[in-house]
Amino acid sequence: MYEKIWLAGLGAYARYEKFGTEGKKLFEELVEDGEDVRDRANDKVDDLKQKAQERIGETVGRLKEVLRISKGEEEKTDIQALSEQIEELSKAVKALSAAEKKAAPRKPVANPAVKAAVKPAEKKAS
Repeated sequence: MYEKIWLAGLGAYARYEKFGTEGKKLFEELVEDGEDVRDRANDKVDDLKQKAQERIGETVGRLKEVLRISKGEEEKTDIQALSEQIEELSKAVKALSAAEKKAAPRKPVANPAVKAAVKPAEKKAS
């Protein structure tokens, strides 16, 4: 196809030379038509390029949203896992504290009311 277009251009130039003034007019019209086709093709290319850039931008935007959501979910999962570990550690500390309290010998606590009751009885016995 490209070769035929090239050959048509060469043929138009050959007629230009053959027909003199009339050929020159025809050649100039063909050049103008060619410029119009080129400009329309450039406009189409620019439109397609703009549409492609918009679609790429939209796709990148969606990907960023998806990645943020995924990252957010990972952060939530990490925070949840850390919270569970903290709860487990708290339970372990409480269990150790309870076991330590049971294992430690207790000193008798002096109750002032019991002491007061025992002292008068000791005095009467003497």
